[in-house]
Amino acid sequence: MKTPRDVTILALLGFAPCVLAFCRIDDPRTWWSIVVSAFVSLAGFHITKRVIPLLKVYTLRRGLFGKDINKRGTEAGEKQIPEALGLAPGIVFLVCIILFQQLHYYDAASVLHRIGNGGSQKIFKKQPITEAWLVDYNAALATICFMLFLGFADDVLDIPWRVKLLLPSLASLPLLVAYSGGTSIVIPKPLRGVAGLPDLLNLGPIYQFYMVMLTIFSTNSINILAGVNGLEAGQTFIIACAVLCHNLTELARLGFDQAAVRDGHLFSAYLMLPLAMTTLGLLVFNWYPSQVFVGDTFTYFAGMSIAVAGILGHQGETLLLFLVPQIFNFVYSIPQLFKFVPCPRHRLPMYEPSTGLLHATPNWNLVNLMLQVFGPCTEKHLCIRILVLQAVSCVVAFVFRHMLTGIYK
Repeated sequence: MKTPRDVTILALLGFAPCVLAFCRIDDPRTWWSIVVSAFVSLAGFHITKRVIPLLKVYTLRRGLFGKDINKRGTEAGEKQIPEALGLAPGIVFLVCIILFQQLHYYDAASVLHRIGNGGSQKIFKKQPITEAWLVDYNAALATICFMLFLGFADDVLDIPWRVKLLLPSLASLPLLVAYSGGTSIVIPKPLRGVAGLPDLLNLGPIYQFYMVMLTIFSTNSINILAGVNGLEAGQTFIIACAVLCHNLTELARLGFDQAAVRDGHLFSAYLMLPLAMTTLGLLVFNWYPSQVFVGDTFTYFAGMSIAVAGILGHQGETLLLFLVPQIFNFVYSIPQLFKFVPCPRHRLPMYEPSTGLLHATPNWNLVNLMLQVFGPCTEKHLCIRILVLQAVSCVVAFVFRHMLTGIYK
């Protein structure tokens, strides 16, 4: 299927700053490892585009479909649209990071040198990989795979909201068990010396509790900022690109004496590259007018992937800065989520068939708030408005984060 023009523009805008940051990396080993990850991720994009048309046939056959409520009253609103197609990018993503793990054993430069010399070298040169890296990588793989399964189970079984909140905590168990990183946080410079706080504070079990809370919030935050064609996949792509750009910028800046910090950013980049590319492959079909619905399968898997990158990449604070729209949407939605005011099953805008415009309804979420502030618009334009807000928020967070480097901590 041909990639929609809007998706192409989004891809160019998302990857352009990442490429600029990548070009500033001097270390050859880091450079080549990211190149290998990029090629694996590019393959993941094309495979996702091929798998989705095949998978949607099976979901329709099994009755996993829905109707687009935002097109109710029109012919498009009566069309059966395949559900849970987030399964396709989820599976391809897992294959990509498993394949990259195998390729990561070998020095990419030596492999390319052998190919260029017609295979004169008999043995590929291997590069050292620590056991801790493998443990973290496999724990990330198990956690994301577990969340993908639970998300698909939710799409099939329609699990109640109270239970949904517990799913990420179950999926995070492999990560918690295998986590071997530190549980200390650096106290901000303005607070050092206040109340006798040290420069480095060990939180112990409290830090692990924070890890669980971050996974719960990240997975559900994307799930509740939804309901518009392309919105779930679009915001995931922008956040993944923002995190990736931050990782590459830090890799270009950090010296070799900060190996642990560099490894954390590399680890995160290895997850965000395939996430961005497989999500882009899904967005080709999920962009307005959507041919497939992503389902909770995608929102849970994508949210968990972002959370894992934040935890194992040791960049939780930065990740929360990139999630400001999701944080605002959650806080704004609290009255309905906790039943202080009536909460319908679908907190969607109202579609007017005669004009093709969406109008705000008295539901407490960012989607309806955008319509209240900026007025009625088409579903496509509403999605673009929210994605622009997401992008601007990430840019501001990125600038703010790097302005405070060396000052705040």
